[in-house]
Amino acid sequence: MKYMAMIWAERMPEPEELAVMQREIPRWIEKVNGRGVRLFGRELDLPGTAATVRVRGGETLVTDGPFAETKEFLAGFDLFECADLDEAIEAAAGSPVSWFQAVEIRPFADGLQLGAEAATFGRGEDEAGTPYLLTMWMGGTPAEPLDAEAVMREGEAWRQDVEAQGRQVLGHALQGTESATTVRVRDGKTLLSDGPFIETKEFIAGIDVVRGADRQQAIELAAAHPIARYHAIEVRPFYCG
Repeated sequence: MKYMAMIWAERMPEPEELAVMQREIPRWIEKVNGRGVRLFGRELDLPGTAATVRVRGGETLVTDGPFAETKEFLAGFDLFECADLDEAIEAAAGSPVSWFQAVEIRPFADGLQLGAEAATFGRGEDEAGTPYLLTMWMGGTPAEPLDAEAVMREGEAWRQDVEAQGRQVLGHALQGTESATTVRVRDGKTLLSDGPFIETKEFIAGIDVVRGADRQQAIELAAAHPIARYHAIEVRPFYCG
C-alpha cells in the first residue's frame, strides 16, 4: 500500500535542529530506500509562495498564501510503499524530521500509478518544468451542489488531459481522514495520535503534482480541476535547490 507522509512544520527549525537533520537525513534515506519502503520525497518551497485557487460562477479567484490559516504549514512529503500502517509508522518515526516536527501518514486510495515522470520528479530532475503541488482542500459546505461520482469522473478526465500535455507527474485521492495517523518522536519515544495533523473542518482530500512553465500556468491547471468549483486548491512549488 502506498502512503503519503506529510511533513507538517509547527515552526521553523532552530539552527542546531537543522544541523541535526542535515546530518542524519541522508543516513535515514539510504536505509529506507534500501528497504524499498521510501519511493521518494521532496521539500516544498516556503508557504509565502503558495496561492489558493477557487472557481466561482466561471471566474477564477486567486488569493496569495496557503489555504490553511494556521502557523503550521506543510513543508514537504515522502511517499512510502509499505505492507501496512505499522511499517509506515516505523519509517516515519525513523526520520530525523519527526524528532522536531510532525509527520501525518495517510494511505492513498487504491489505484495510484507511478510512471517515469514520478521517478524523474523524485530524483529532483526538473528540466522539464518546475513541479507544483496541487492540494485539494475539502470540507464544509461546497460552493454548489456536488455529485461526488461525477466530480471523480471529471477529475480523472482532468488528469488524462494534463498527462496528454506532458505536465502530469502523479496524483490521486487519499483515503478519508479517519485513516490518518500523526507521528512525533520526542525524547526517543514515538508518540502517535489518530486523525490528521490540522484540526479544522477542512481536510486534504487528494493531491496532484504537475509541472508548469511558471506559477500562472500552475494556477490555470488548478482552476481547470473540478474541485476548484466546489472547494479550494492550494498551489505551491517544490523547492528546487
